[in-house]
Amino acid sequence: MQRRWLAACLAALVLAVGACGGDDGSEATDTTGADGDASATTGTEGDTSATTGAEGESGAATGSIEVVHAWTGSEGEAFEAVAAGFEEANPEATVELIQIPFGEMSSQLTQQFAAGSAPDVMTALPGLIRLFAEQDFLQPMDAQWDTWVEDGQYNEALRTIATAEDGVTYGVWFKGNVNGLVWYRPSTLEELGVEVPETWADWEAALQAAADAGMEPVAVGGADQWPLTQWSDPFLLRIAGIDAFQGLIDGTTSWDDPAVVSSFEGLGQFISDYFPDNALDRGFVEATCAWVRGDAAFLNQGAFVNLVAPAECDESLVAGEDFTFFHMPAIEGDGEPPVFISGDLFVVNAESDAPELATAFATYLGSAEAQTIWAEQGGYIAPNADVAVDVYPNENDARAAELWPSDADAEAGYDLDDFIGGEVQATERAALQGFVQNQDVEAFIGEMTSVAQSVQGG
Repeated sequence: MQRRWLAACLAALVLAVGACGGDDGSEATDTTGADGDASATTGTEGDTSATTGAEGESGAATGSIEVVHAWTGSEGEAFEAVAAGFEEANPEATVELIQIPFGEMSSQLTQQFAAGSAPDVMTALPGLIRLFAEQDFLQPMDAQWDTWVEDGQYNEALRTIATAEDGVTYGVWFKGNVNGLVWYRPSTLEELGVEVPETWADWEAALQAAADAGMEPVAVGGADQWPLTQWSDPFLLRIAGIDAFQGLIDGTTSWDDPAVVSSFEGLGQFISDYFPDNALDRGFVEATCAWVRGDAAFLNQGAFVNLVAPAECDESLVAGEDFTFFHMPAIEGDGEPPVFISGDLFVVNAESDAPELATAFATYLGSAEAQTIWAEQGGYIAPNADVAVDVYPNENDARAAELWPSDADAEAGYDLDDFIGGEVQATERAALQGFVQNQDVEAFIGEMTSVAQSVQGG
């Protein structure tokens, strides 16, 4: 994309909280108070066996660093355990964890970089990585990625997501998520007299059976805006295809491309046929709990539902028994569609006062040792292919992890609006709410084409 687009979006971040941010469900579980104060904790607790230090040697890293993340509650505790694993292996190193609410991450980091007070290591989504890399704020991680790809821990598709416009890889994968998962309760399907859908036609038949029974076919948390992208992205990947999807990110595909238009025509018909009247009245958690209660037959969301459903709706739920999922089928043809993913990456401040320690910690976050610590606790997908499937505590987590695009030739589309960020992201989320109301493809495409051309300078 053009440099002026990057500069414009970076400037906009200071004005709009979370403009280039995104989510993989973190917004639903963020319990930080409205005052937005960052909270700091030191990862000193937890019993782990991680041994990764600087240069991969136990005990080699020394000094102190600040690490910014967005997790709270049980997720925050899990990340503390990961940081504790690093400190245990490196007794001379101190990792101070600073939590910033997810929606404020982009604006706060932008302001800190401008003031010269940015943390040593921080979480950043792909759009933000590109913006910060353009300003020379980040430390390259190509050496680590060369090793990871050569060893088969990651593939080139995942590396591309962590790479900026200059061709340098700055991001490190830590927490993955697979989207386009259609969650259901076996008891509901039994009540409806339908089998687990294997094809798009099967799913439509099940959706119609739910409607005929007076049940909402799908639960939709459109009040929070971002859940609507959980519908638009799978339709784009399944109808327009992976190349057009990626083209919307890099500007080689326009929003008025016939393949993109066709995707939203398909989504519009689906909304007309199966979305409930309250699709914009509920937020993500409300919609999830409505599905848990049996008000709706299906919930299309990411793997994080495996954590949210018991934690927020019904603690008695047993993952893999009381609720589970199938991967949304291909809409056209019989092949397996590209995987729709999102997740959390970390970057290193190029001006860190402790560059060796910061790089060592980021390298550790990308390792199988670090990721296994959280994977064992559940509600998490490890991006590193060396994390064994049998470490996951339940069937749902393990099945979702198996969908993660770890093969060398795997195709994956990263959450579109999170990847693009900025004004385009904000416009798409709001425009999707209007699209749910009226299914006006021409109006939606016109609005998206206009904002993309404006931001990209086309």
